[in-house]
Amino acid sequence: MTAPRDPFRRDAAERIGLIAGIPPDEVAAALVPPPKPEMGDVAFPCFALAKAQRKAPPAIAAELCEKLAAEIAAKQASGGLLARVEAAGPYVNVSFNRARYAEHVLKAAAARGDAIGSSDEGAGRVIAIDYSSPNIAKPFHVGHLRSTIIGGALYRLFAALGYRPVGINHLGDWGTQFGKLIVALKRWGKESDLGDVMALNGLYVKFHEEEKRDPALTAEARDWFRRQEAGDPEAVRLWRAIRDSSLDYFKRIYDRIGAHFDHYTGESFFNDKMAAVIERAERMGLATVSQGALVIDLSKEGIETPAMLRKADGTTLYLTRDVAAAEHRYASLAFHKLIYVVGSEQSLHFQQLFRVLKRLGHPWAESCAHVAFGRVMGMSSREGNVIYLEALLDEARGRALRNMQENIERRPDLEDSQAVAEAVGAAAIYFSDLANKRIKDYSFDWDRAISFEGDTGPYLINAHARIAGIIRKCGVTLPEADRIDCARLSEPEAHRLVGLIARYDEVLRAAGAEFEPSLLAGYLLDLAKALHSSYMKLRVKDEEPSLAQARLLLFTIVKRVLANGLRILGIQPLEKM
Repeated sequence: MTAPRDPFRRDAAERIGLIAGIPPDEVAAALVPPPKPEMGDVAFPCFALAKAQRKAPPAIAAELCEKLAAEIAAKQASGGLLARVEAAGPYVNVSFNRARYAEHVLKAAAARGDAIGSSDEGAGRVIAIDYSSPNIAKPFHVGHLRSTIIGGALYRLFAALGYRPVGINHLGDWGTQFGKLIVALKRWGKESDLGDVMALNGLYVKFHEEEKRDPALTAEARDWFRRQEAGDPEAVRLWRAIRDSSLDYFKRIYDRIGAHFDHYTGESFFNDKMAAVIERAERMGLATVSQGALVIDLSKEGIETPAMLRKADGTTLYLTRDVAAAEHRYASLAFHKLIYVVGSEQSLHFQQLFRVLKRLGHPWAESCAHVAFGRVMGMSSREGNVIYLEALLDEARGRALRNMQENIERRPDLEDSQAVAEAVGAAAIYFSDLANKRIKDYSFDWDRAISFEGDTGPYLINAHARIAGIIRKCGVTLPEADRIDCARLSEPEAHRLVGLIARYDEVLRAAGAEFEPSLLAGYLLDLAKALHSSYMKLRVKDEEPSLAQARLLLFTIVKRVLANGLRILGIQPLEKM
């Protein structure tokens, strides 16, 4: 689908390209937004022309502007798409015809309704997303929150772009830790502990405390895990009970935060598929024995640490299961891309995984990507203790309620303050994460995150609620978009909002291409700030009908974009606050 802004960008690119003697597509790819909205709608940098023309970029920009200005002037009488051009150092700044731009952008956006931002870019293609993936028998720790938030945003983003996203929760439900947990259950637990994740976590902690005093526990745990892998009935019974109770616990939390998964195929699902991986690696001459372990040497690929497929004691590792999982996913989904939303500390693991897949002869290994992210610091309770996710959400809701108290007391129409506080608290947590470049570490600050001022989630949902209130109370009925005179929207504030609406499609595409939800988060902040700056200048109530309708259409579409973008980020847009 063509983005609403394209005809104007294309016209600017074609005219600049014709004058400069370069292909319009190259010009279009080079166009950037000027640093300030009042400087124009697009800017063309002249640096690339300097060598061929043997001139300084500012001189080239001045010459281009002089010729382009004459063309624009000749088209003014017939209503050209471009309004003016100015040189700003090495840049050619082009401004669109505001009246025609508003007509084009708003009527195209209105025709799309609530589907604004959606496209068919990914039609017929699957994006498989491996994210969240907590360990069973442990409370959902904030350490898994970034993967859940970022992965969920990418899931919804790719759905908007027309792909078929498949969310996979690759649960940590296999490995030596379950041997330790079984030992702890047998020695210090009781049968009812199998249904209590907090009790199971306590037993796991106790095992490690006791292991320091009694090293023999380590061998006992390894033996139980070997029995588990061999299908011992008692080991499998205990493991399955632990897994089932953990999954019930996780699903309750996922329901609360709006996370969705299509598959919960954890590591255990691939237990019977690993032998084939090992056998094939040996048959192809890729695997060798090193100190009793089976490994693949990746030094020729620049990876000095060998990829281990099997330990010396015969048990398997994450890598073996991840190879089997990737093969199963391609066989069942024929994915266009398979992405792993996992912390940057696991970079070596995924480098090894992708190289091993390639060495095993899978051309689709090139379609696998590690979407890495940094650490988050400061997610703690008021007492300074690190907390589990449910407690974090409760803390966020409580702080939101305190921040909203004055508003609650003077707003008898606010139907459910607890539900509003829940949404505000979740928005604070989600946006604090997604507003940052995912690869960067960031510090979470409660006071800043929960504030209704500044670059925060609560600020954004308040902006949505505020424009929803204006639309409800303005007393203007919106006719069909074709009957609205959008050319009336000539004010700089209106033009700024129109330009931001036009950018929405390209922001979504860029965020998808870079696996970077922060691009959407930053855009929504820009839109909310431009909306906030427009209220005094773009009044709707008691204005002349034609102008009021045009402004109301503009605000209605801004509201749709805000709601759409917030939902992609996992934040609930509120109609009242």
